[in-house]
Amino acid sequence: MNNVQALLLQIVGGALFGRDMPAVDEQYIEPLLKESKSQAVYSLLFNTLESQIKSVLSGEKAEQYSEMNLMHAIACTRNFDEHGELHELMTSCQIPYVVIKGLASAMYYPEPSLRNMGDVDFLVDPSDMTRAGEVLEQAGFAIDHGDEDDGIHVAYTRPPMSIWEMHRSVNGVPSGEIGKLIEAEVGRTIETAVEKTCDGVLCRVPDRFHHGLIMLLHTASHLTSEGVGLRHLCDWVVFVSDLSDAEFREIFEKKLKEFGLWKFAQVLTLLGIKYLGAPKRVWAIEAIERKEVSSEQLESLMNDILSGGNFGFKDMNRYREIKYISDRGERTVSSDGIIKQGFRTLNKKVIEDYKAIDKHRFLLPIGYLAEGGKYIGLLITGRRKSSGTKQMLKEAAQRKKVYSSLRLFEK
Repeated sequence: MNNVQALLLQIVGGALFGRDMPAVDEQYIEPLLKESKSQAVYSLLFNTLESQIKSVLSGEKAEQYSEMNLMHAIACTRNFDEHGELHELMTSCQIPYVVIKGLASAMYYPEPSLRNMGDVDFLVDPSDMTRAGEVLEQAGFAIDHGDEDDGIHVAYTRPPMSIWEMHRSVNGVPSGEIGKLIEAEVGRTIETAVEKTCDGVLCRVPDRFHHGLIMLLHTASHLTSEGVGLRHLCDWVVFVSDLSDAEFREIFEKKLKEFGLWKFAQVLTLLGIKYLGAPKRVWAIEAIERKEVSSEQLESLMNDILSGGNFGFKDMNRYREIKYISDRGERTVSSDGIIKQGFRTLNKKVIEDYKAIDKHRFLLPIGYLAEGGKYIGLLITGRRKSSGTKQMLKEAAQRKKVYSSLRLFEK
């Protein structure tokens, strides 16, 4: 963690939880703006330091960053309005739905508009996907991608800038018995949803348990693949800070232990307490007291979040590292070494690409050669770079060690 990142954590913590604001030297203003953008917390940073930004930076630069903040504000306002439109469309056609992620998370911020907003994400029952899609098309939307049978969402777009993602399920559900339990619980999200008004916009959001569960699944899924930014951590920490120790235990403890997500919830909360000055929570701190989580683990995970940025924005190598870290099909991080994990990922890719090999596993070596040929072709055409492989493998091994310690989806 460098000085700019440490300073950003203090400022974000101050904005969210009222902790003392640090003195910010002029030399850090522009690096802070750039770092906050890559971590998807730009609005929080800019609105906190706005007067200093405008006094320190030159007129042209100050105008550039002010315009970027204005664009975020416009996008947020549009996003809120579109959530209201979604509610009207779905309720008028009597299609049960529930908003997930964005606005559902913004409700827990001191000011909802400080939460950078992107797409409109909502969940409908799989049986309602076709009918809901027709409603969106009548409202001017067209399918952009994701209409495959095995996908979990379909993305719809509408000029000039609207992007709505209609989900039949959520990211991060693992395979196996625990996955079946989680999928069944996620399936109750719509029926347990509640109507809430946020900044004057009425919509249906998950109840507290399902909102927390979806956040954990979403964060784990992206963390162990391309990475997450500081915004994901902020979403979780403002949420848990809204619940007392007793409330959180009553709502979450039994289920999260059953799903193998209790330790992950504790670790994310401890990051908020240590680095953002969030209110202390006994149910999380007890993991430190029992030596189930160490300060070194927290530091390693915080550094990993900061070094990757929002969805790996700061380091595109992280996309190459995925195959050595996690099994994306199962949403888990095994204890296997990176080489063994790499071969397991390669096997799955070969089987997916060449269906005949799935029936005749002795043909796997031929699949390896075919995949190798594809890779060489990408190098020759310049679509894939060969540099940095040694460093990439080293970083993949480090990340895998950090994620394995979270014991995701292990009872």
